[in-house]
Amino acid sequence: MESTNTQSNPTQPAEGTGKTPEVKTLELVSAQEADYSAKPLHPEMRPHAFVIMPFGKKKGGDGALYDFNAIYAQLIKPTLEMAGFEAFRADEETTSGDILTDMFQELLLADLCLVDMSIDNANVFYELGIRHAFRKRGIVHIQAGRAYMPFDIFNVRTIPYHITSDGVPDPEFLEKDKAAIARVTRDTWASDTDAIHSPVFNILTGLSEPDRKSLRTPLATGFWREYNEWKQRVTIAQRQKRIGDILLLTEEIRNPLIKEEAIGEAGSALRSMNRYELALGQYRKGLEVNAKNLDFRRQEALLLNRLGRADEAIVKIESLLADSPNDSEAISILGRIYKEMWVESWKWVKDSDKRLKTAFDSYHWLLKAVDTYLQGFRVDLNQFYPGVNALTLSTMLVELAAKFEDPKSPDPEIVWVRENLNDLRGALAFALEAIVDSEKADYWTLVSLAELKVLTAKSIQEVVRAYRKSLTASRRNTFFLESSLAQLEMLKSLDMRSEYVEAGIRVIKEEMRRMRKEEGDEPEKDKRGEKQVQHEGYAFLFTGYMVDHAGKKHSYFPPEKEKDIRRAIEIILRKHNAGPDDLAVTTGMDAGSEIIFVECCVERGVPVQAYFPSAEAPYVRDFVSPGGEQWVERFYRMRNHPLVDEFYQPDQVGLPKEGDDVHERNNRWALYSALARGIDKVRLIALWDGKNERMEDLDARLVKHTVDLMRDIGGVVEHINPFKLSGMFEAQPAPPLQKPKRKKAGKPKPRKPEPSKPTKNQKKR
Repeated sequence: MESTNTQSNPTQPAEGTGKTPEVKTLELVSAQEADYSAKPLHPEMRPHAFVIMPFGKKKGGDGALYDFNAIYAQLIKPTLEMAGFEAFRADEETTSGDILTDMFQELLLADLCLVDMSIDNANVFYELGIRHAFRKRGIVHIQAGRAYMPFDIFNVRTIPYHITSDGVPDPEFLEKDKAAIARVTRDTWASDTDAIHSPVFNILTGLSEPDRKSLRTPLATGFWREYNEWKQRVTIAQRQKRIGDILLLTEEIRNPLIKEEAIGEAGSALRSMNRYELALGQYRKGLEVNAKNLDFRRQEALLLNRLGRADEAIVKIESLLADSPNDSEAISILGRIYKEMWVESWKWVKDSDKRLKTAFDSYHWLLKAVDTYLQGFRVDLNQFYPGVNALTLSTMLVELAAKFEDPKSPDPEIVWVRENLNDLRGALAFALEAIVDSEKADYWTLVSLAELKVLTAKSIQEVVRAYRKSLTASRRNTFFLESSLAQLEMLKSLDMRSEYVEAGIRVIKEEMRRMRKEEGDEPEKDKRGEKQVQHEGYAFLFTGYMVDHAGKKHSYFPPEKEKDIRRAIEIILRKHNAGPDDLAVTTGMDAGSEIIFVECCVERGVPVQAYFPSAEAPYVRDFVSPGGEQWVERFYRMRNHPLVDEFYQPDQVGLPKEGDDVHERNNRWALYSALARGIDKVRLIALWDGKNERMEDLDARLVKHTVDLMRDIGGVVEHINPFKLSGMFEAQPAPPLQKPKRKKAGKPKPRKPEPSKPTKNQKKR
């Protein structure tokens, strides 16, 4: 096999030796190398523009006729789309139960409102007044035929357009009118986020916009339908740890208003599943939607720190605090960063005594963390998290100082911490005890009390009861539990109140074991093993051609090439020592290279996830049966294999949005599912001729599309060119086979009879 680590042009593959197949590795392929078509690789999200205007045919004050439906269809909607917006008018929501409430949501939350003030229409001016009163920017005014504007808005800039005597857009001026309105619309949207377009906000300079969340009403069922459907599917995906589903469904939300809400929840779901790099990507997409979202900015910094990028995290938090100096949560995140910098300075020391001494020697970071947490607690005394962390770290500092500090020359800052320790402990105990039994007591409040008990309790049972009570509010969230466990492990590392710390650790580990449905006294050893398997193995994503058949216009995979293609796939799998710790992901199991790839994987014991664009029956009809009966038999043999799991798009993530190609969507879904192991662990094995031609062939187009998707994220492509395979494999030793793993108990795979020939229904098709 010929392999290279250079970023060679895949459209000009190097010649093989004549003895081995050409299987070319493209390491971290640049997106600039690809020849992309005009169609974007991912669904586009455009700003949302709500149009305020009369409906149907109306007469103006001078008797002139206006056909507003024609004006919307011929002028306004195409102009907004040309300007990069998604246009919407209230009467377009045909399935809403209450058009009035849906209209109000659009009016209050849309990125931009375009208002047609050609006639004195009461509804239009009422809606315009609401927008002016609640939103300071994002308003464009247009009109046709008026010689004057009402007194209240005579000084508001209004863009004119032309109509005929029939009240429709004048063809002679149509393109110029479109260009003028589009230019103003783009300029309005691109203006500074602090720009003011509303005359109300211009006059009342002390008026502030309400938070968008306060303008949301659940009565607008039509407006929020997309979000509600998304949330149901993502909740299921989170419970099943289906990361690919979450990424795909969130990417597809088109309404930016809903997308901001969805991104926040998707980021939280990914973070709770410990996929910090994917969660960071979500929050950064959210900042593209709303750069001022404080929670997205906080989470970006928190996740950067989780990924070991502390310097970047500090810069992000300091920038946030420059804008919002009294943000207690942001201050707490900064305190956490300093705390972890301190922990990193000593946790690697194996000897207990040396570890304690090293921890004290770097107490400058510990003091910085204590001071920062105290600042966050003083800003908001109802935020117990920074207060408890300040108390925990202060207690550790005082105990370390008692062992290692020179009593003749104590550090004044440590003296101050020691003198204020009892007051801080008492204040926290009083505040937590007062709120712990109220409805406001969330997980962090309850676990803060439990951590306080670890430091102050006189009996171990107090600690056990406090942690068990906090578990009732954890909602079985792994991220919550692991955060609390890390705090206790830190105390354990420094031999702090060992019995009480161990009691808390035991309660949390027992809960985590129950969540995993594990038994035994040493669950954490098993847990670490599982995590190691999950994150160390590769994810092999595959794309390739179907075998040639009567319905194909071009030849990519002559049947006589099967042996060569199989061996080329086997060589790549053997190069990476593929086995049960890895994962194979396909965009189906068509008659040809995909079935061959699955067969090669199960022979090596690699579990397979196959993602299908349609239900099984139509998929077999369209993508398996054309290859012949033997391919149908091989399909069912693999489908029934215990190492193979199938996921069907309509059932798992629903139908695609209008305008989205179901097959290209399937490619994205499979890729995002492979990314669960991290982009550095994904390898795309592509049976591809390296050309961009003949894109009218669906098979060829989808192979090229998958390669482009992989390049777009800077991934690694293992390229097999079917026209460069020599077929001379006699010198190649067969790859070792590995015994397949059995599927986990509790998830029986429904088996269907393995047919030796197509069924009657398949014959009819």
